[in-house]
Amino acid sequence: MWTSRRLAAFVASAVLGALTIPFAASPVHAQASLGGQRAGTSSATFLRIGVGARATGLGESFVAVANDPSAIYWNPAGLASLQRREVAFSHVDWPADISYEHVTIVQPSQRLGGSLALQIGLLSTDIEETTELQPFGTGRTFTYSDFLLGGAYARRWTDKLLVGAGLKYVYEDLGKDVGGPTTSAFLFDVGSIYYLGLGSVRIATSLTNFGSELRPSGEWVSPYTGETRNYDGYDPPLMFRYGVAFEPIENAKSRLTYALEVNQPADNQRLVKMGLEWSYLRQFAVRSGYNFQADALKFSAGAGFMADLGQKRVNLDYAYTDGGPLGAVNRLSLGVRF
Repeated sequence: MWTSRRLAAFVASAVLGALTIPFAASPVHAQASLGGQRAGTSSATFLRIGVGARATGLGESFVAVANDPSAIYWNPAGLASLQRREVAFSHVDWPADISYEHVTIVQPSQRLGGSLALQIGLLSTDIEETTELQPFGTGRTFTYSDFLLGGAYARRWTDKLLVGAGLKYVYEDLGKDVGGPTTSAFLFDVGSIYYLGLGSVRIATSLTNFGSELRPSGEWVSPYTGETRNYDGYDPPLMFRYGVAFEPIENAKSRLTYALEVNQPADNQRLVKMGLEWSYLRQFAVRSGYNFQADALKFSAGAGFMADLGQKRVNLDYAYTDGGPLGAVNRLSLGVRF
């Protein structure tokens, strides 16, 4: 006679096996898969930078976990699992002296039957101007920046199904201080999480960054011939995610979460990611993850600390990602639940 826990483990293993079967093919076949022929054809690629140290510490296998404010980035359906108002701040030290700051505010609403969320993100760096005649710099610098502002709504459709959707405005400053163009677009996100009713096993999907192409404003004028041309438009970095997560260990003291996720970007090969998180007494957590197909940024690890301060719950998380030749990527997140 099978117990519910054994049955849940069996179902989870079956789902994991079904997810991983398509990736047993050779690397040559994977490279020719959907999106593999369109590498490097997207705009607003800062939207690929993961938000939240906890999610990235899990190797970005978060689509089926998605139970903190960073869900607005990975899978907006996860916002429906938040029962109290929360604010989360995320900082990323990206290679080449690029920093990315992100803020999320989540407000559950009984009147609307779900949760509302607002996100603001800003990526920025200073770049030294160069030209064909002065390849080592002109002595001037200009600011390159990306900005996003968006909102999302999620609700628990049934006792097992969570759904969510979001809209965001994306703006890129491609060096307008030195005559460069700007570009902008409205993009959509949608996602779902479904609990199978067997232990904690849940499956999830999300589609993010869906929208029209980003076309730079203005015109390009050749400094040599005076020829004028319109800029080409490029699609946003559309991403389809699906995955599974469950807790093989969950009791009053310990909780172990396992997650497996598959990503299919519109402009690159398929990615398979896996993560583990162990938490103790809801006060301390360690986590790690791996991206199997990535050329760099394969291995991630991190830790988190949680504490109750009066009526508030504070979470502090750190994540490290091995960037190989790009150098280490460090993330720090602070969350407050009211």
